[in-house]
Amino acid sequence: MIDNSTESQISAEEETEITDKSAIDDEKEYMKLYFNDTEIPVIWEDNQTVQELMEEAGKGDIVVQMSMYSDNEQVGSLEKSYTKNDEQITTHSGDIVLYSGDKIVAFYGSNSWAYTRLGKMNLPEGDVTGLLSNGDITLKIVIAK
Repeated sequence: MIDNSTESQISAEEETEITDKSAIDDEKEYMKLYFNDTEIPVIWEDNQTVQELMEEAGKGDIVVQMSMYSDNEQVGSLEKSYTKNDEQITTHSGDIVLYSGDKIVAFYGSNSWAYTRLGKMNLPEGDVTGLLSNGDITLKIVIAK
């Protein structure tokens, strides 16, 4: 006769391992984006450029002075160049992209060009337009836990 009672039990060691993994997940770092001190919900892309931005923001907040451009976007110069993975895309309101390796662009309109996707603001189009179409802004990227 086979005793199966021990197969369904989790050992104390395995239970500790599961708890430790949960603790690590709770401390995972993530990026937050602000326009003029207003936190903006963003769905970030999973790519090398976003990882590099996270690493840079981990050393200290990334602060960029943005300027209105072409009645559909805000653009600002980053302090350094990042990995480009440009592709020809048509942007839409809320898109955040890297342009020319060293500029970050936030759209409140549409444009077709070669960009590296960084993320998408998780806001209604009217809110994005209200945030971005009324003069120059300050963009800040910070790391939070």
